[in-house]
Amino acid sequence: MFLSIIRSSLVVLLGLALINPVGERMKSTQASQGETQTAAAQGETQNVTAQVEQKTAAPLFSFSVMSDVHIISDDSSSQLLLRQALTDHHELRPDSKLLVLNGDLTNGSESDYRSLLGLLSRQPHAPVQATMGNHEYYGVYRSPDGKMDYTKMNSSWSSRDAVALFDRMMGYDKPYHELVVEGYRFLFLSGEAYRDVDASINEDAYLSPAQLSWLSERLTAASSADAGKPVFVFLHQPLPRTLEGTDLELGVVQHKELRALLDAHPNVILFSGHTHWNVETTGQVKQLKFLAASSASIREVWSAKNEPETQALSQSLVVDVYPERVVILRREHTEKRWIEPSIAKGYDVK
Repeated sequence: MFLSIIRSSLVVLLGLALINPVGERMKSTQASQGETQTAAAQGETQNVTAQVEQKTAAPLFSFSVMSDVHIISDDSSSQLLLRQALTDHHELRPDSKLLVLNGDLTNGSESDYRSLLGLLSRQPHAPVQATMGNHEYYGVYRSPDGKMDYTKMNSSWSSRDAVALFDRMMGYDKPYHELVVEGYRFLFLSGEAYRDVDASINEDAYLSPAQLSWLSERLTAASSADAGKPVFVFLHQPLPRTLEGTDLELGVVQHKELRALLDAHPNVILFSGHTHWNVETTGQVKQLKFLAASSASIREVWSAKNEPETQALSQSLVVDVYPERVVILRREHTEKRWIEPSIAKGYDVK
């Protein structure tokens, strides 16, 4: 797990506090051997002990983060899992301000998008914001008869078509945008090209110079206007060599440029998906110069062996925002249970 819990004291590790899912600080218990090894490998046992008081006040607001819902028009399983997760989130946080669908919404067809939007229209949920994942480009593999053929690309479909479809169906002018919620900034990034443009892109996010310049401007504005406040950034693919499982592929073509931007703004929390790795059994939150967190997957959760789990799992995040901290709570929807411990990140809001 991301944070090991040490003997019988309340602890803070690298500015991150362990808490239980209702927002109270947790008494520590013996860490498992795997948790201890993970924490040691990540250097998370430095600067460890500090007593913290219980805090149970209501958050300023809450939002949800899901990724990899993978809605396909003729796939009833994906639709059932999303309905289940939406119901769970609404029961947990009926006044949530935002539902983020962080990439791999569909398999790239208009009928998939229509299935997704139809499903959303039939269930209560917070206002939706979305990013593009690599699967939003999979229309390039759809043959004229509508079947998927992953051995060749359809020359009548392109990355430009995929971006235009995403923008049209989700109501955006471009695949990256900003939203301010209760005075807090949310920045949504998306890969802008796929293998038809450059075969070396693979399944990674390609961020144009225009998008990176926009991100730099928005982060600078946040630092100037909202000193001390967290800034929430969303991108489907994680940065390489950050969270567990992110060393298996590049993830982001312009990862050096993106990492440099985020490193310069330590109040950023970067949310990602894509790997599907289990947030309960693998390290999917990590304090870098900024904080990185994965929301695993709604459609299919994968193990540290980089393969689907044998049991049906569906995971995502609930985020509670307080005046001085952000609490990230992990949720398993099939069994409707919290994954403990949750993580609190403190901020020195001016």
